[in-house]
Amino acid sequence: MAHSNNSLVTGKLRGSLGKELVFREWAGKTVVAKAPKKRKGEPTAKQVEIQEKFLIASRYAKAIVESADKSMAEAYAAVLKPRQNVYSRALEDFMSPPIVKSIDTRDYKGTAGNKIVVRAIDDFRVVDVQVEIYAANGTLLETGKAIQAIYGLDWTYTATQANTPLAGTKIKAIATDVPGNDGILDVSL
Repeated sequence: MAHSNNSLVTGKLRGSLGKELVFREWAGKTVVAKAPKKRKGEPTAKQVEIQEKFLIASRYAKAIVESADKSMAEAYAAVLKPRQNVYSRALEDFMSPPIVKSIDTRDYKGTAGNKIVVRAIDDFRVVDVQVEIYAANGTLLETGKAIQAIYGLDWTYTATQANTPLAGTKIKAIATDVPGNDGILDVSL
């Protein structure tokens, strides 16, 4: 991709040149790119799924930009990457679900009051972490919200019920980001 800063040759060109080149302005410069080609054949099921997700993501991003409440637009604006705008940042956030990196069960011994620490990350912000504890036979024992640590990466859940025997227990953490995407991780003890 070529870049021009309003040279004598490209001036303030916009649009396409035949079916080969496309001229547009990006960050105050004229950018020349190869023209996109029309897709041949029907899209695969995976491509259709991605197209549908992208459509919903674009509607989310447009709603953020056009909302009367500018708090979310300002929050996205505060974390823009180079050559990015609020719309593209919101779209990127929608397309990127949070990731539960780890579930620390060292302090969980199966008694009420024990702590489980979940580390969850997102490209923008994790807003909620839900923890579920299942007995060895698969029965849901308890579920609840974890509390975010001051520095923001870790979330702590305090168990409310006794769980014996501990062997075979499954702990599931579900992290949710601003657009409502979920990231899930479970561990077995």
